[in-house]
Amino acid sequence: MKPHAHPIGLWGWRAIQSEETALGLLLRIAEIQGHRSIDRTVAAIGVARSRLSRGGRSELRLFADEILHDVETLSADSPRRDGRGQLCLRGHPVGNLLNFGARRLCPACLDESWQHRFWWDLRPITTCPRHRIELVDVCECGRKFGWRDGGLVRCATCGNAESGHLSRRPADPRVVRVDAYLLSRFGAGAAESLPVLDALSVRDVFETLERIGAAATAGYSREWQSAESLGQPLAVVQARGFEILADGAFEGVLTEIYDGFLRSGGRPEEGFTACYGWLYHWFNHKKGARFSPLLAECFHVHGAARFPIVPKARLGKLPAASLRKLSLKAAAARAETNIYAMKSIGLALGLIRTEKRSGSQLSFPVEEVDRIARDLKGALTLDQTAARLGVGWETMVSLMENGSLLPAMRGGNRRHSYVFRPQDIDTMLTSLARTAPKTSKPPKGLIAVAAFGRGRATTIANCVRMILDGRIKVRARLGGELRLAAVFVDPGEVLQTLVDAGDSRAAVLQRNFQPSVPDMLPFAAAAIRMRLNARGLRKAIDGGLLDGVQKGARTVPIRVAEDFARRFMMLGEIRDRLGERLSELRIRLRMAGFRADPDLEKCLCAGYLRAEIEPFLRKVERGAVVLGKPEGGWKALVRETERILTGAAAPVSSEDLLAKIRRKMTIGPSDHSDFFYKAMWDARETFVFIEGAGWWLRARPHLGHTFVLGAPAPSQAELVDKIVLELLRGSERPLSQEAILRHLAAQSIRTPIADGEVFLRRFFVRQTDKLIKLTGLGYWDRSRSYTPALYDPATWRDKTQTAVQRAGLWIMKLIADEGRPLTRAELEPMLRDRGIIPGNCTRAYIGNAVAEFPDRIVYLDRVGYWLAARPWPVEGCRPASGRKAA
Repeated sequence: MKPHAHPIGLWGWRAIQSEETALGLLLRIAEIQGHRSIDRTVAAIGVARSRLSRGGRSELRLFADEILHDVETLSADSPRRDGRGQLCLRGHPVGNLLNFGARRLCPACLDESWQHRFWWDLRPITTCPRHRIELVDVCECGRKFGWRDGGLVRCATCGNAESGHLSRRPADPRVVRVDAYLLSRFGAGAAESLPVLDALSVRDVFETLERIGAAATAGYSREWQSAESLGQPLAVVQARGFEILADGAFEGVLTEIYDGFLRSGGRPEEGFTACYGWLYHWFNHKKGARFSPLLAECFHVHGAARFPIVPKARLGKLPAASLRKLSLKAAAARAETNIYAMKSIGLALGLIRTEKRSGSQLSFPVEEVDRIARDLKGALTLDQTAARLGVGWETMVSLMENGSLLPAMRGGNRRHSYVFRPQDIDTMLTSLARTAPKTSKPPKGLIAVAAFGRGRATTIANCVRMILDGRIKVRARLGGELRLAAVFVDPGEVLQTLVDAGDSRAAVLQRNFQPSVPDMLPFAAAAIRMRLNARGLRKAIDGGLLDGVQKGARTVPIRVAEDFARRFMMLGEIRDRLGERLSELRIRLRMAGFRADPDLEKCLCAGYLRAEIEPFLRKVERGAVVLGKPEGGWKALVRETERILTGAAAPVSSEDLLAKIRRKMTIGPSDHSDFFYKAMWDARETFVFIEGAGWWLRARPHLGHTFVLGAPAPSQAELVDKIVLELLRGSERPLSQEAILRHLAAQSIRTPIADGEVFLRRFFVRQTDKLIKLTGLGYWDRSRSYTPALYDPATWRDKTQTAVQRAGLWIMKLIADEGRPLTRAELEPMLRDRGIIPGNCTRAYIGNAVAEFPDRIVYLDRVGYWLAARPWPVEGCRPASGRKAA
């Protein structure tokens, strides 16, 4: 042992100064003591230079004790490890931003105060903002400064030790500007405030400045750029980025990148993923608006004026006034129409492209969408118009051909369809039944306009045309309804009008005419009224689901059709009300507790009892309830993982867990492991990952530890460390590695490393302040005495106690107990009987043991070993010359 009763170098050195690191103070002490290298100083103190420079707590504590400082004052401006093990400087995580190899300094700063400054070690800072000169890293002879030197500027090559000979080159003002800001973040001076950078951590500031400076230098590029790839100094690139942000020129950089993208053949509709090249990929990788809301707003505003903003862009919300391009879905919502009609309008007006392109979306200028909204508000497609009128596609074509209903935009080609104005449809229906009396039920002897067509004297389109031309009159219409199935005409008047017009077929029908049965609907009209397709209606008739309708019938009583429509609500009608996709709507209704009628499912149709589902749909329309989304694939993955871990006796590694899951199911759409990790993160309330062990259920304790959500989960090494510490604290004797491993195996506790001995060696290094290794005996609690080894925590400071040191302690005890000097011949049997030394030890064993305590044991000539602190037992005796012990 080597007790330190006095600090080293009491003469000459001053206490640690402001902005001075612990390692800088050590360098100054080495210079004052006249040491040629700092290695001699650290050897005298007993600290490790590398661990001291990286914030080792034990090294800082030992150094503080040596120079009579408190640890907090000594380490205030030095790198330190925080609770998570991150390397921090003045409270800021810096990681690999510190330079531990080469050393730099400012000669002007040394003229003011002869000390090292903490910010000289930060790699991104290359100048001294206080004196506006570059930091120096070489002596005037060309030798680089290092941390093994014997002084702040002392050169082992040329012998120079004065700062006046060093270069004082003026620094670039742009670099000085950014370095001044960076120093202000560490509390070393004042500088201009920059909100976009003030909100970021120091490490993110360094990275952001480099990325933006590289983007401004390289322009548009698909490859990520950096100072190294551009072949420029990091300080120059960072200064360019700072200048852009500080002067508000970031929008100009985005414009240059966007213009370069267009020159390379790009298209604006490809959006953020392509238009801004690698810069947006970097920003998106940094979590977008969560990383920097101000940068996200710059991207958002700049992009919104040039292409549509996809919902997946992590850029937060943007005022509607800033949007200059709208996606197809957003344009349809703004024009109060559906996406199919909006697409047809865009194609007809030439606003969007006609060819398909993967990876890009359609976009509309805001001004055009507003104009369309004014002109075609609520526009309908041909299919929607047909459903509103209650007719088929062929009838719609005939209505357009005879001029009864003209579309706002004509379609018909391969890429888009017709578009109709709702006001034009309402005008046509109102013109048909303007003067007709209203009735509450279908009148006898009359026939609905929608009932014409197959088997009738004329078609629906011709009947509508004759009404609009005034050749026939509408005799009645059902009150409250405005569709062709609710408009009734006299079939005899229709026949007479056709005969007068020279229709020979109508003449034949007139001779055989009998008033049609008023309560019957043609097959097509019945299908429309019942919201069934032709196949579904035929199966319902042939399956006997419609009372009073014979198998193979071509007509359906109106009463039956109306009863069916009042009883059932078909999925198509629900879709029209809620606007969902049919493929998802049925699943969501099932999740809400509604099952399709089984009899209608036999007819290959989906229908629900109207009395049951109507109240629920009203709540959905009011916003009182929300239809649940279909269960994602990740939920099934979470359930399977929970089942596996419930039956597991110990945490399961990621590889084993993925293998077990793949035996039962596919992991995500592409069976990629990333889908698994994303699902585990989303379900972090249920699962926890224990480093060194694997996945585990958060609700189940592991090794006596309960995992609380929101707190970092301890690793397997930390948990096993705690168990071994408790084992050693409760043990009555030191435990060897084999004994500890047997105890862990008996409790089925796995070490995080397969080799248990390697784990225990690392465990002892981590717990040196709590444990001591008694060589040959095992590990022991440092705070407890152990008499067989003569271990006393009050006096022992070393990390271990070797067998030779233990023998030396016993020699001192035996001499004290005997009260007289003991020779080697006397000591060997006494130590061997107590098991302190092995039976086959060499003669030098006693000498080596005594040499461990040269200040406490002496060898008296021709007398034997004696304690140095006690008076000589015989007058005239003296220690052996030239040595303190034999």
